[in-house]
Amino acid sequence: MNIDSKRIFLGFSLNELQSAAIVLIQKQLPESLRPVPKANLHMTLAFLGAATDLQIQHLIDKVNALHKPQFSVTLNSLVHWQKPKILCLNGDADSHLRQFAMAAQSIAAELSLHCSEHSYNPHVTLCRKAKTNLTDIAYSPMTIRPTQLHLFESYPGANGVEYPTLHSWNLA
Repeated sequence: MNIDSKRIFLGFSLNELQSAAIVLIQKQLPESLRPVPKANLHMTLAFLGAATDLQIQHLIDKVNALHKPQFSVTLNSLVHWQKPKILCLNGDADSHLRQFAMAAQSIAAELSLHCSEHSYNPHVTLCRKAKTNLTDIAYSPMTIRPTQLHLFESYPGANGVEYPTLHSWNLA
């Protein structure tokens, strides 16, 4: 990534109750794992990678014109993803959310931004550096019904990675 670009992604914030429920799950995890800080908990729609200011402006214009439907997703399984070494709360995307994710990937391709090689899988990352799946973790399924889509930047801050919001859109 060059100095004139920002690492960005589209995603959805969690509300206070959802964040608190995630923190309760994280408290059950071994100390060797690195929990995602409460302020960074989110559900990604599309990771877009490094983008210039011009690409970001074009992205905002394209998302402005995009149908941004409301949806709900129930995160109901605790899953370990081996390659990124994360433990996450995972769910199944409904048709609205799948179409939304595909539209985001189309915009990414148009703007020469990062495109995922995987199909969309809604999840909230609980921790990093996870080497195996964990059992005996108590949690309840969580239904997320976001009201806004956000464009986040990801950068290393003084106390770890920070995700400031660059732009937001209401879901209709």
